[in-house]
Amino acid sequence: MNFAAMNMAALLALAAALSWTMAALVSHRPASELGSLHFNRLRMVAAVVIMGVLLLLGGRPVTIATEFWPHIILSSLAGIVCGDFLLFVTMRRLGPRRTNVLFATNALFAAIFGWVFLGEALAGQTLLAILFGFAGVVLAVIYGKRRDLMHRWESVMPPLWLGVCLGIAAAVCQALGVIFIRPAMAAGVDPVAATLARAVVGAVVFWMTMPFDRGWRGRPLVPASGLLLLIGLNGLFGLGVGAAFLLAALETGNVATVTILASTTPVLILPFIWARTRMRPAAGAWIGGCLVVICTALLVA
Repeated sequence: MNFAAMNMAALLALAAALSWTMAALVSHRPASELGSLHFNRLRMVAAVVIMGVLLLLGGRPVTIATEFWPHIILSSLAGIVCGDFLLFVTMRRLGPRRTNVLFATNALFAAIFGWVFLGEALAGQTLLAILFGFAGVVLAVIYGKRRDLMHRWESVMPPLWLGVCLGIAAAVCQALGVIFIRPAMAAGVDPVAATLARAVVGAVVFWMTMPFDRGWRGRPLVPASGLLLLIGLNGLFGLGVGAAFLLAALETGNVATVTILASTTPVLILPFIWARTRMRPAAGAWIGGCLVVICTALLVA
C-alpha cells in the first residue's frame, strides 16, 4: 500500500468517526422514546432513501456483482441488525458517552479478527495500540462520571454490568460486519452502493420483526416531526455518510488501522457533550480519550 492511499484511508476513517459522532448526538432521545427496534426500523428507511438519492444523483454504479452479495448480507446482519440493535439498547441504558466508548472496542476486535481470518499483520506496535485502547475504555467507563453530573445523558439504567456487556457485544458484531465486507471493498465494490445494499438488508430484517415487537404495540407508526428529524439525521450521518466513509476507507486501508481510527468517536464526542450539557466530563473521560489518541498515533506512525 502506498503512502498516499494509506493517508486517504486514514482521512476517510476519521471522517467516518466524525459522522458517527454527529449520529450519536441525535440518537439518545429517539432511541429512548421509540425503543431500539422501532428506532432502527425508521432510521433504516431514512438511510435507504438518502443513500438511494445520493447514488442516483451522483451517477455511481448501482449494480453489485452476485459474488459479493453474501459478503454484504452477512455484514449487514452482523454489523447493522445485531450491532446497531445492541448499540441503541446500550445507549438507552448508559447514554451516548459511555456507549460510544464501549463501542470503540470494535476496532480492537476487528484488528484481532483481521489477523485471524484475513491474515492481516498484527505487529507489536498494533498490539500496544490495542492495550492503550482497552485501557482508555476502562478508565472512561469506570472513572468517567463526576458526582455533580446530573444531565439525563449521564444517567445509568442499572445494573451497569449489563449495559457494559451489551455495549461490548455490539462492538463485536460491528467488528464482524467489517470483516465480512472487507473482501468486497478490496475488490472494488462502490462504497455508496454497498452502503445502500447493507441498509436495504437491515431495513427488511428490522421491519420483519414488527409483529413480534411488544414494546412498539399501541404506539404510532410514524412519530412526531421532531423525532422524525432526529431519525433522519441519524440515518444520514450514521448509516449513510459515516458508513460510506468507512467502506471507502476499507478499499485501500487494512482493517486494524481503519477501524481503530474510525473508533475515535469517544474522543470527538467529549467537547460536544460538554457544550450540550454545560458540564465538563470527569478526568477519567479525558484520560481515556487521551489513551485513544495515543492508540491512534501508534497505528498511523
